[in-house]
Amino acid sequence: MFYWEGMTHALVSAYEKAFASASAVALDRCYEPDAVLVPRPGTPLAGAAQRIPAHEHLLGFGLPMTVSVRHAYVAGDIALLIVDWSMTGTSRQGFPVDLSGTATDVARRGDDGVWRYVIDNPFGVAPPVG
Repeated sequence: MFYWEGMTHALVSAYEKAFASASAVALDRCYEPDAVLVPRPGTPLAGAAQRIPAHEHLLGFGLPMTVSVRHAYVAGDIALLIVDWSMTGTSRQGFPVDLSGTATDVARRGDDGVWRYVIDNPFGVAPPVG
């Protein structure tokens, strides 16, 4: 296992670019087909049919996301990423938004050499639910 900054920049950069496009479909291309997204602690969503509406909800705020990789470790074609993120400002609907978290993510390098999320847990260090 080792830290690999190049991988983190490629995947996080692709995610940021897709997020900035405001396209839930483009954002979902950063995920493997059966990947799990946990938009709220204790609420895992698997597959594009479940993830895309969650992406649309987040993109609906109309705000940019700021991300900073805290740690990234790679073992073969699997990576663990710990990423600080935030969204702050006034939404398109006119209400204040102040969201932030520390994600615990797992990514895998595909046969095409592209890294994609397998598990995206944006609130990875949140207290347990219930």
